[in-house]
Amino acid sequence: MKKLKITIIVLLLLIVQKSFGQENIITGKVVDSQLKELAMVLIMSGSKIIDTTDYNGNFKFKCTSEIKYITIRFIGCDTETIKITENCNVLEVVLLETGTYDFVSIKAAERKRIRRRNKLLPKLYKEAYERKIFNNKKPCH
Repeated sequence: MKKLKITIIVLLLLIVQKSFGQENIITGKVVDSQLKELAMVLIMSGSKIIDTTDYNGNFKFKCTSEIKYITIRFIGCDTETIKITENCNVLEVVLLETGTYDFVSIKAAERKRIRRRNKLLPKLYKEAYERKIFNNKKPCH
C-alpha cells in the first residue's frame, strides 16, 4: 500500500512538472515598412489579446502549450499570423501597410498582396538587421 502511495505521488509530481514545463517566454519587436517601431500593436491568440507592444515596438508574453499560432494586428497594416515553434523564442515582425486593389477580384488582390509581401519582406528584414533594429537577419517563423 505504501509503494502505491509513493508511486501515485511521484506520478502526480511528474504531471505537474510537465504542465509547468510547457510554458516559455516569447519576446519580439514589431516595426512597419519604414522600420519604425509600432506601439500598441495587438498580439492575439484566436480572439484573445495576450499582449500589446510598448512604445518601442517590443512585446513579451508567456506562451503556453495551447497557443499554436499568434496573430499580430495593427490598424492600417496587413495582419500577420505566425506559427509558434519550440526553437523560436524571439519574433521580429515587419507589418506592411494595407494596400487597396481597385477593379480586381478578391483572388487577384490576394495574389498581388502575397507577391508584394514576398518581394518586400526579405529586403526589409535584411535592412532591419543591418541597422541593428533586429537581432536576426531572417525571421525564425
